[in-house]
Parts: sequence; C-alpha cells; structure tokens
Amino acid sequence: MADSFIFFLNCFVTLFSVLDPFGAAVTLIALTPDEAVEKRAAQAVRASKAMVAILLVFAVAGGAIFALFGISIQALKVAGGLILIQLSLRMLEGKSLTYRTMKSERDEAGGKEDIAIIPMAIPLLAGPAAIATVIVFADRAQGATGWFMLILAILCATGLTALILREGQKMADWLGETGLRILIRVLGLILLAMGAEFVLSAVKGYFG
Repeated sequence: MADSFIFFLNCFVTLFSVLDPFGAAVTLIALTPDEAVEKRAAQAVRASKAMVAILLVFAVAGGAIFALFGISIQALKVAGGLILIQLSLRMLEGKSLTYRTMKSERDEAGGKEDIAIIPMAIPLLAGPAAIATVIVFADRAQGATGWFMLILAILCATGLTALILREGQKMADWLGETGLRILIRVLGLILLAMGAEFVLSAVKGYFG
C-alpha cells in the first residue's frame, strides 16, 4: 500500500508540475483580457476537459502508439526526461508563461474568440512533456492498483489545474507577481529532479 501511495504521489506531483497551472492561468488571462469572468471560466472548463481526455488516451494507449513506430519505452523515458529538464530550466529562469507555444500560435489565438483547445489544451497544457510523463508512468503502473493510482493521479492533477484555471485571476491577485515566480521556480526544481530520474532510469534499464 505504501508503494502504491508513493507511486501516486510521484505521478501527481510530476504531472502537476508539468502542467504548470499557475503559468497557464496567467496565459489564459493574457489571451482573454477583455472577456467577462464567466466566459473566461467557460474557456477554462473546455480546455480542462480536452486536457483530461488527451492525457487519459495517451496513458492507456500511448505506449502502443509509440510501439507501432518502433520506439521503446527506454527511448521515450530519455526523450521525456530531456523535455522535462529543458522545461524545468526555463521555469527556474522564470520563463514559464510563453515558452510552450510558438509566437504564431499566440498571435493566432489573440484573434480568436475560442482559445480553449488551441493553444490552451494543446500544446500549453497537454503538450509533449505531459504526454511523455503519463506514458512513462503508465509503463511503471503495476497491476490494477497501479493503474487505479495512475488514473487517480491524472484526475487529481488535472482537476486541481482546472480549478486554478477557473480561479486564475483570484490566484494571481492573491499570490502577486513575486509569489507566482517563486512558486513556478519551486515547481521547476521538482521537474528538474524528475527529468534526471527519468533519464537515469532509462539508462539503467537499457544497460541493466
């Protein structure tokens, strides 16, 4: 039971850090500066639903999808670990607000009424790092209990992210700019450690 809880905790903390809901909430506010609170909340809900669906699909079928292309789980762990390390270094530098979308995507989003799916759900929330994370943890899930803990961790991380997105303006006002930057850096440090662990685990599994 203790091992299952540790697995759940590792998955939840890593995925929550990857999703970076505080940075995503600030981005949502920036992309919808003139919208009413109710409409912005509706955008957050739609983005969150799409995020949950994408991550659950890749958790269940992602390994099989990559296997079709001859990509081993060890290679995916290295790729995912390197993505997490790159992402975490930018978070530690305080650059977490726009690095996961291209300028063209942000410019296009600025002219749209509906930005819930693109760029909020993809690639801002359920991007390469989040997808790689759930696939790697799915490979580590052992038996029915492991899968239950994995899905529970995904639902908890995405649920908390959805709540933060809905209440983004209140969170930003309460934490302030300094508080947000400190929190983002702490999440970045956690991601850096998990990214390194992914790579080391893959190397050990490949040569072991």
